[in-house]
Amino acid sequence: MAEGIGIIGMDFDLTLVDYPEGKPHVPARTLELLADLVRAGTEVGIVSGRYWWEMRDILTEAGSDWGNPFPSFFAARETFIYWLRQGRMTPDDEWNLARGEEAAELARILVPRETEYVQALEAEGLKMRRFILWGDYGMEIHFASAEEAEQAREHLAQWVAGIPLARTHRNRLMAHVVLATAGKGRSLLRAAQSRGLRADQVLAIGDTLNDLDMLDGALGFWTGAVGNADDVIKDAVTAAGGVVAEAAAGAGVAEIIAAYRERGLLG
Repeated sequence: MAEGIGIIGMDFDLTLVDYPEGKPHVPARTLELLADLVRAGTEVGIVSGRYWWEMRDILTEAGSDWGNPFPSFFAARETFIYWLRQGRMTPDDEWNLARGEEAAELARILVPRETEYVQALEAEGLKMRRFILWGDYGMEIHFASAEEAEQAREHLAQWVAGIPLARTHRNRLMAHVVLATAGKGRSLLRAAQSRGLRADQVLAIGDTLNDLDMLDGALGFWTGAVGNADDVIKDAVTAAGGVVAEAAAGAGVAEIIAAYRERGLLG
């Protein structure tokens, strides 16, 4: 049994932050709730595919003081872990170095295959808007619809099946080939373990398919889905015994935390 949740990791875009009228927004009461949790000793952070400075700038525009005290940690690019205290960042050097070397190796493997994959997807009738090969992340291919992106992901999964460092996922309209040794779930688990916490002391919150590996219960986390989450995410969280909020984005985050307090798992 869990002694209580000691760490909370949440997705960023459309989980914590919403964009009404194109501007970032997080409810003030949610920001204060997260800050209070950090002050009380719970690690509360962000697990995102974004770069850290993008998250900092967006949260600043939304009215948050980056790292003072929230977030107390983050995993950028779904992989690289940093701890924050009064705005000062401390990296998880061992983890970050190992994953960085693997990400560079994955990119090296994908470079000669990139054109082949793109041409094969076009031959399947899948017209991409753009594609990028990131040295710190993997391959990212944009489509006009979620259906096309999922079809592309399925094809990519077959083609990279023999590459030990590679796995696939989808983030709304984007299909990805990413690092198999990282991802949101593994990175959040590493963050927890580095603070002496077990998997059953972790709460993960998200909204879409690239959050699935931290929300499907496979790693033993407590889980939550905000009200605007994809149906497959809501189903996975429900199956894992987690909480599905009615409210969207940041308000939904607050609702999930309140539900876990009612369960006696958060102070």
